[in-house]
Amino acid sequence: MKLPLGPTVMTVCGVGILAALGTWQVQRLHWKNDIIAKLNAGYEKAAPIDEPLLAQWSLEKEPLGYGTINGRLQRNKSILLGPRTDDNGRAGYHLLVPVELDNGKTLIVNAGWVSEMWKDNTEDRLALLPMEPVTASGVVHKPDWSSFASKNAPAADMWFRADIAEIATAKDLEAPYPFILYADKISPALTDVEPHEERWLPRNKHAQYAIFWYALGVVMLAVYGFYVREFNKRQAAS
Repeated sequence: MKLPLGPTVMTVCGVGILAALGTWQVQRLHWKNDIIAKLNAGYEKAAPIDEPLLAQWSLEKEPLGYGTINGRLQRNKSILLGPRTDDNGRAGYHLLVPVELDNGKTLIVNAGWVSEMWKDNTEDRLALLPMEPVTASGVVHKPDWSSFASKNAPAADMWFRADIAEIATAKDLEAPYPFILYADKISPALTDVEPHEERWLPRNKHAQYAIFWYALGVVMLAVYGFYVREFNKRQAAS
């Protein structure tokens, strides 16, 4: 049996690339499973987030964890991010409030969803938020947004992206932590603010992606095998 040089080289290279992509997705699957297990454990414990952990997360490219913080709401430096819909499809916003922690540093907290009515009388609504220290529990991670999201207009106090650096500049926040706590519980409760009730977990479709790449490799080998068979038939006939 003869193997055609060009198709053989192309098939070996192609299958090698597809196998590498599939293996990479398997590695990502294990990495993501570890993260999900860590988050689920955090949801169960809701342990306090201390200064060493905050410092560690500040150095990480993709900080991720769950825990509880204590601090005072910087009500006058809050923003409405949106529009955002709640689980029932109602239009509104996410309320982002800088919190001054016990260590004197600032962490921005996504306190949850608020209705469109907040836009018309934001100052009055913010005045109802607690002045005393609050305790907030939630998942910590860096914000992301769609590339199609409109750019922020800080001068008009219109916010579409949770850009921490831009918020810090506009609201005069001194070196806030480079991540946000997405609260699912705040005590005392914030008036007319609905925290994120569902457990947030990162998307994990790496198993499907791995199967896809491996399957393409198998298909490529099958096509190559069929081609080689026909190639040898033609060679024998001639």
